[in-house]
Amino acid sequence: MRFATLAVCLVLVISAAITARSAAAGPALDDDKARRPASATDQPDCAGTPSDPRCAAAGDPSPAGDPSEVEYGVGVRLRSVWVPRAILELFVQRSAGGAHNYGIGVDLTRRRGSTELQLGFEYERINIGQGVWINGNDNVAAGDEADYVLGPDGTTGSGNQFGWFTLEFTFLNHAEITNWLSVRYGGGLGLGILLGEVDHYNIICAPGSTNASPTPGCVPPRFNGTGMYSEGQLTQVKYDLPPVFPVVNAILGLQVKASDRVTINFEGGIRTIPFLGVSSTMFF
Repeated sequence: MRFATLAVCLVLVISAAITARSAAAGPALDDDKARRPASATDQPDCAGTPSDPRCAAAGDPSPAGDPSEVEYGVGVRLRSVWVPRAILELFVQRSAGGAHNYGIGVDLTRRRGSTELQLGFEYERINIGQGVWINGNDNVAAGDEADYVLGPDGTTGSGNQFGWFTLEFTFLNHAEITNWLSVRYGGGLGLGILLGEVDHYNIICAPGSTNASPTPGCVPPRFNGTGMYSEGQLTQVKYDLPPVFPVVNAILGLQVKASDRVTINFEGGIRTIPFLGVSSTMFF
C-alpha cells in the first residue's frame, strides 16, 4: 500500500539588535540592511556544523494530514462451506450426515491503510445428507414419525437443488507480520436469500425401530426399507423454509501481498455456516 507524506518545514526567524551609533544614522543603517539580500555567509553550513540550531530547525519535518490514501478494488472468492454432523446433532436427535458444498462470489473493497470495508456477493449450493433425520424431542419407538431427507440428485434424491445467494458488509483489519504478509481478521452482517428447496418423506417407522437404530424401519419402501409413508403413498414434501436468512460473518486468516495492487487471502470462519476459502483482490 502507498502512503503520501506531506512535510511542512519550520522557518526560524532571527532578529539582531544593532546599537545605533547616532540618532540620525541608525534608521539609515537598518534600512540598508533590510534592502540588502542575504549573502551566502548568512546561511547555516549544515554540512560543516550540523549542530547549528538553524539546521535542526530547518530539518524538522512535521507531517500534516492523513498519511493513508483510499483505494478501491474488485476481487473474487472461492469457498468450501460445511456443517459437520456433530454440530447438526446438537439440534436434532439424529442426522443422516453433515451439509457441504462450494461457493463463489465477488467482492467490492474499499481499502485505507490496514483496514478494508467489503461489500460481498456470493452464491453457494448446499447439499444436506440424505437419510433418516429425527427431530430433537421425538422418539420413533413411541410412535413419532421420522423424516427421510432427500438429496438433490434426480435419480436417488429429490431432483431439487438447495442453496443461497448472500449479500453482506464485512469490516476487516490487518496486523502486519512482514511487508508482504499480514494476519487478517474481522466480521460483518448481511442477508441470505434462500433458493431452491429441501425435500423429504414423512415416515411411520416399523415396530422395533429406535432413535439409535432407525434403519431399516424408518427407511421408505423406495429405498428398500420397511417404513410406511404417512400420506399412504410416496409423497415428496418440501420443508417450509423462510425466504430470507441472516448472515453473520466472523473471519480469520492471512493476507499475502503479491504486489501493492494485488492481494491473496487465505481465510476461514463463519458466514452463518462454517467455511474455508481463498480470495484475491486487485486495487486501482
